[in-house]
Amino acid sequence: MKVRRATRVDLVPVGRIADAAHWESYRGLLTGQTISALLQRDYSPASISRRILRGSLLVAEGWDGSVIGFADASVDDDHMQLTSVSTDPPSRRHGVGTSLVRALHQMALDLPVCADVVLGNDSGEGFYEALGFAPGEVVTDHVDGDDLVSRRWWLAPPASLGSPVS
Repeated sequence: MKVRRATRVDLVPVGRIADAAHWESYRGLLTGQTISALLQRDYSPASISRRILRGSLLVAEGWDGSVIGFADASVDDDHMQLTSVSTDPPSRRHGVGTSLVRALHQMALDLPVCADVVLGNDSGEGFYEALGFAPGEVVTDHVDGDDLVSRRWWLAPPASLGSPVS
């Protein structure tokens, strides 16, 4: 597996993975309308293009060169916020998400990292817990008139997490 910065050719695979991952992760936790609104807000072609241009959208390629996951983050003065980590459902539990989070964290090693996980998303919470994140505050986002309640997970800056992004 290779982690690299996303380019224009990754727009369609990122959108496809976001769609599959959101429906699998949030079905039963969020309404279909809310999932659709999240996808439209965060993973429209224009939104993905902005993330690619910003330079913080990373993709993971499988052995055949196909995109099997992606992650994005924004950096504030005092922390890095993981805004997305998604893996193609058939590629889950093979280290894709872990590699993506580690590569993003390499971009700002001196900062703590946080990620918001929708309450009830046990696999998401387990993922961050396994990476050493600790549960923090509860935060609420408003999506298409609905409240989206999440737990913010925190990771302190490490000494080293692995190799940098190519």
